[in-house]
Amino acid sequence: MTRKQAQGIIDQASALGAMWVSFTGGEPFLEPQLLLDLVTYASGKGLHTEAVTNCSWAESRGKALERLRPLAEAGLTALNMSVDDFHQEHIPVGRVKHCFDAAKELGLKPVFMVSTGKRSAITASSLPAMLGDQCIQALGGPRIPHQTALATESHFAPVGRGADMEEKDRGGWAGRVQCDSILSDIGVTPNGDVLPCCSALDCREDALIGNIGVEPLGDILSRAQRNPLFARVIEGFDVAGSYVNRCDACYTLFGEG
Repeated sequence: MTRKQAQGIIDQASALGAMWVSFTGGEPFLEPQLLLDLVTYASGKGLHTEAVTNCSWAESRGKALERLRPLAEAGLTALNMSVDDFHQEHIPVGRVKHCFDAAKELGLKPVFMVSTGKRSAITASSLPAMLGDQCIQALGGPRIPHQTALATESHFAPVGRGADMEEKDRGGWAGRVQCDSILSDIGVTPNGDVLPCCSALDCREDALIGNIGVEPLGDILSRAQRNPLFARVIEGFDVAGSYVNRCDACYTLFGEG
């Protein structure tokens, strides 16, 4: 995505009432100048900003401070770090700690995103011991005073390569699917495709809601809001059976039409 394209998307989102812009990928720190320019631009429009990273570049605490300080000065609000069994097969956990420590020193809001299977060793509740900070708050867990970070955990859905997971690793979830993130927490890909949310549903080509290079974002969202499938997810519906989580159930709903 070029700087001009990204700025145009930020302009449209801001005009529609967006409050946050998240820069993700892939790994946005592979484009450090573009990331810095866009954080500066979005912050200048009064938006909160977040960068998502796997921390592979944080070989030392000093390197983490060097990379994060300009972003903090440009107005970056939050640093969202991916940490789980799957990332840590390739990235030493020490690099995540370097990132975390630097984020705290610079006054950024640290967030951890943990993808899990039934037998995962790394979970939201394991992070305090692993990263040496007992004030990491696991979302949904016992409330911790003086929180230094928030850790959110999501079970990966049987989509793409995940479809090959063994049955014993799948969840037995059933309940009510209701989501206020859909058509609100949207994504835009480098080729301009607009994604309805940030979940497994993004893997369905028939769930894409438009292309920002073809029509304005406001028109895309207005049309999507009239789609009865999206309306059903927003209003809520009950499911029975065996799903990994509500995102898995939502993905299945779209497949059934």
